[in-house]
Amino acid sequence: MLYSELQTEFFVRGGIDTTNTFTTETMCRRWLDEAHIWAAAYKKWPFTEYMDSSGTYTNGTAAYNYPNVNYKTDSIRYLLVGTDPFHKKVFTDFGQYFVDYPSGTDKMFTDYGRILYINPHCTSGTIYCFGQLTPPTLGLVESSASSTVFNNYDPEGNDAVIDKALSYASRRMRKFADAMDYENRARTTLDELWKRIQDEQAMYQTKDRSLFEALDILRENEDGNPLQF
Repeated sequence: MLYSELQTEFFVRGGIDTTNTFTTETMCRRWLDEAHIWAAAYKKWPFTEYMDSSGTYTNGTAAYNYPNVNYKTDSIRYLLVGTDPFHKKVFTDFGQYFVDYPSGTDKMFTDYGRILYINPHCTSGTIYCFGQLTPPTLGLVESSASSTVFNNYDPEGNDAVIDKALSYASRRMRKFADAMDYENRARTTLDELWKRIQDEQAMYQTKDRSLFEALDILRENEDGNPLQF
């Protein structure tokens, strides 16, 4: 949904006269922009995930700047060096590890102050960082052709953006009950969207079970003899 469409829906859904001077178009744009930032950051949406491969790991080097300035702080949850997975540790545990094992080669990393710390005693290669990008602003004041992060993936999220913007407008008009209603509707829409994503992800999560069950060719039938295939 483009900004022009968001704006139209904002005024229609809110029953707001577009010619009034109390709720101006500029205010509408700002509220929509703020609502979009809020909705995009509401959950760790799959469509705000990002993999960066611009860094190079060097044996003996521990500290690396965040590879992309738009990564959310502390959002890099998984990291590869070449094809080797490195697992994230709490910063203090990471430091204590090198007190206990100065030359340890366990594949681990951590971050602190937007600096990545990777065990410097491992194989060199390209650093692949998997994390979450900071939700972008729409730049609505500059462009009516801006679109939201939900557009190409889960467009119902746009309804939440509009409802959240209307909650801002309702507060300005001192309609606090309406503001709360719009706020709750926005949250409900996003919660339902998130539940659907989680339900889908649960179908292939493998934490507690194998991704594929091995075929037991030695299992027995009721008479105690191996099954025949």
